[in-house]
Amino acid sequence: MVEAVTATGERVRLRAVGRPTRGRDFPVVWVCTEEEFQEAEKAGRPVKGLPWPLDAVEAVDDSGGRQR
Repeated sequence: MVEAVTATGERVRLRAVGRPTRGRDFPVVWVCTEEEFQEAEKAGRPVKGLPWPLDAVEAVDDSGGRQR
């Protein structure tokens, strides 16, 4: 799980669906909502993820605490 900062500064909880990778201009991590992850898993289909700037996400543990 990650906490992502949106363009408006809002913090949202998302699920990382891969390791950080090089985007076109900067590093990204692919993320999706927990609902999307569960639906994809049930349907046996790939997750529909979005690339998110790596510098705008922070890993969090199950209790909501940040990981280092």
